Amino acid sequence: MRAYYKRTLQNIAILFLMFVGVKNFVISLPLKHSPYFEGFYQRIDTTDTMFLQGRLAFILSLVMILLAFNLYKRVRSAWIAEIIVLVISIILQAIYFHAFAAHMIILETLILTILIASVNDFSRKTHSHSFKKALMYVGFSFLLLILNAALGLYIIRGQDHVANVLSQALLESVKLMVFMDESVIADRNTVETVYADSIIALYWVSVFAALLVILKPVTYDYFKNKADLEKVHALVLKYGQNPMSYLAMENDKSYFFSVGVEGVCSYTIVGDVMVICGDPICALENGFVFLSELLTFSRTRHYDLVLLNITEMFLNLYKANQFGYLKYGEDACFKLADYNLKGGAAAKVRAAINHANKAGIQVHEYKPKMKIDLKIEKEITEISNEWLRNKAMPEMQFMLGGINLDAPRERRYFYAVDDHEIMLGFVVFLPYLGGKAYLADVTRRRNNAPQGVLEKIIFDASMIMKDEGVIFGNMGLSPLYNVDENESRNISVKVSSYIYENLNTLYNFKLLHHSKEKYAPTHWESRYVAYYPKPMTIKYAYAIVRSQNPTHLSKILRELLNNRAFLRGKK
Repeated sequence: MRAYYKRTLQNIAILFLMFVGVKNFVISLPLKHSPYFEGFYQRIDTTDTMFLQGRLAFILSLVMILLAFNLYKRVRSAWIAEIIVLVISIILQAIYFHAFAAHMIILETLILTILIASVNDFSRKTHSHSFKKALMYVGFSFLLLILNAALGLYIIRGQDHVANVLSQALLESVKLMVFMDESVIADRNTVETVYADSIIALYWVSVFAALLVILKPVTYDYFKNKADLEKVHALVLKYGQNPMSYLAMENDKSYFFSVGVEGVCSYTIVGDVMVICGDPICALENGFVFLSELLTFSRTRHYDLVLLNITEMFLNLYKANQFGYLKYGEDACFKLADYNLKGGAAAKVRAAINHANKAGIQVHEYKPKMKIDLKIEKEITEISNEWLRNKAMPEMQFMLGGINLDAPRERRYFYAVDDHEIMLGFVVFLPYLGGKAYLADVTRRRNNAPQGVLEKIIFDASMIMKDEGVIFGNMGLSPLYNVDENESRNISVKVSSYIYENLNTLYNFKLLHHSKEKYAPTHWESRYVAYYPKPMTIKYAYAIVRSQNPTHLSKILRELLNNRAFLRGKK
């Protein structure tokens, strides 16, 4: 909790710096010359006391906003630059004293104190290559200053006392390029005006390029190799209790390995948020050590954490480590020993399977590790491509696996054919709990497939697995279903409920739930999202959506904005 208040205090200081940057931006606008805004500008600063005006105020406002943004990301180079800027600002305001100088000096001194006291928290370093690039840009800006001064000396060559005006030429070059004071060029014509504007632009472009490069923090670039993938594979088979564990071997994942214990988690980065697929893949007794290492890793790189679709196995551990958590939905689960199609709850599935049986549809298992059949793989690919083409939105990623026929491993492939041996649909199952349970991950069929194709594949495959000793089946997550169970009606729950009720044209959460419910699961298991630090914020919500929709977020936002139910709810 102490860390939370410390971070909040830092963010308030950063917000004030952002406000000052915006204020300088407003000052720089040409609106101050309009009689309509004269009173407003006199209230925020008087023209005769402002020593930063026009284009210089505009440039400095952008610098302050850029520094504030990178301070929020806890970049060390931004901290150093801001300390220098604040010291200079305090000195300048003491020299150029104005009506608000005392107030600004007090506030900036307070912010300076907060930043100095928090030096260890601004630890995101800049890559050494970035420093080299920044030095190149800074060197170019200094070269422009010298060349401009040299040009001035060349113009007055042959005059008396030329040797004594070198310092004056450099000073006027600084006035022109740094302070953008074009009055140093007497009797300007069109060519000289274009020259002055061009060299000023080149100088500040170089300065901004140096700033952008040097403020870019080192990102933790993880490079997968075959040895790491095999290590993850072994850990998934040994400790993968979460149905999402097997997704760790998909190509869109990076890995964090524990040093002190056997364990791994798979993740992606969205901005400054580390989004983790499921729970840590480790033994329960090693969870505390693993989570401690993960928190240390995230803190040193200033990543916030979001763990998606977690089970109840580590939930108490998350609570003990001050994670926030929310219910994320429910998994449709089946204890295969107790499962059958009797009763009214399974009537729709029973009728669909009867229809498929009457049509002569048969279910087979394809075992690519035993024998590759190119005809079967071609049909699987054709069905998959056809299915994807006809979706309203591209398939969600990160929390959903692929077909992976090139690396099947323990995946199981069941498919249905008609009496002409034409494939109609297929389902890919992923193992968890050491092969004692399977998740129906990828389910696809042809557009013209008869009713009951997928239902028959899933039921027949479940019965085959049951005979082999598999204990549980899983139809996967029903997202955002029952999210308000045992929860107060807080804003996070309201947002989740709103998405569930109103985004059906995109991912049809209601239909997805009904498609699982019709199988009459023997039980439902709650799934959660955990996040650190508290509280739940828009940044976390964005990271959750973005990680699963990396290229199509704009369509989701348009759907939200266009939804009339949202507007009615605000009235």
